[in-house]
Amino acid sequence: MRKIIFVISTVLLISHTSYASTISYSDPAGQGTQDWEGNLALTFNVVSPVIVTDLGVFNASGSGDIIGSIQVVIYDTSLKTLVTPVVTFSGSYTPEALGFDVFQPIAPVTLAPGSYEVDAVGFGAANPNGNLNTGSTTGPVMNNDTGSLMFTGAAYDSSTTLDDPTLCFTCQLPPSQSSQFDAGTFEIATTLPAESPVPEPASIMLLGTGIVTLIGRRFRRRHQR
Repeated sequence: MRKIIFVISTVLLISHTSYASTISYSDPAGQGTQDWEGNLALTFNVVSPVIVTDLGVFNASGSGDIIGSIQVVIYDTSLKTLVTPVVTFSGSYTPEALGFDVFQPIAPVTLAPGSYEVDAVGFGAANPNGNLNTGSTTGPVMNNDTGSLMFTGAAYDSSTTLDDPTLCFTCQLPPSQSSQFDAGTFEIATTLPAESPVPEPASIMLLGTGIVTLIGRRFRRRHQR
C-alpha cells in the first residue's frame, strides 16, 4: 500500500509542476525617474511562438503598492490589434523578478511570430516610470527566452488611454532603445527540461485507473483470507 501511495504522490507532483516562466523585462531598483502619464511601450519581435501567462508593470517603490491605476496590454503592431486582455493594476501586489515589478495572471495567449509591443499607461508622480533620457541607469533587464524573442526598441505618446504608440522621438539609438522605459512587462511559459516530461491527461487517467484496480484487488484478497 505504501508503494501505491508513493506512486500516486509522484504522479500528482509531476502534474502540478508543468510550467516554469520567464519574465521578459525585469526592472531593477533606482529606475523611477519620470512621471509620464501617457503611453510607454517596449517593442519586440516573436521569433518562435511563445505563451504569455502574466502581464506586469514597473513598481518603482518596490513596495508592491500601485496608487491610482496603471493599465497594460500587448499589441500586434503589424495588425494594430490587441492580442491580450487589458489588465488594470491598482492596490497591493507581491513584487516579483528583481523586486520592482508586479504581475497579474491572464488566460494564456500564444503569440505567433511577428511584431508586438507591451504598452502601459497611467504612471505619474505617485507611480513614476523609468526612462533612460531622464536619469534611469540601465532600464529593464531583458530575457529573450533562448532566442524566442528579439527586442527591437520603444515607443511613446502623450495620450492617457492605451493606443498602440509608434514613435520614439529623441529616444536612445538602438540597441539601448530596447530598454528605454521601465513600464510594462510580461511573463511567458517556458519549455520543461527533457528529463522531466509532463504526462498527458490521458496517460495520467490510464495510470490512475490501473492504480485504483490494483488497490481493489489487494482489498479483495485481504478480505478473502
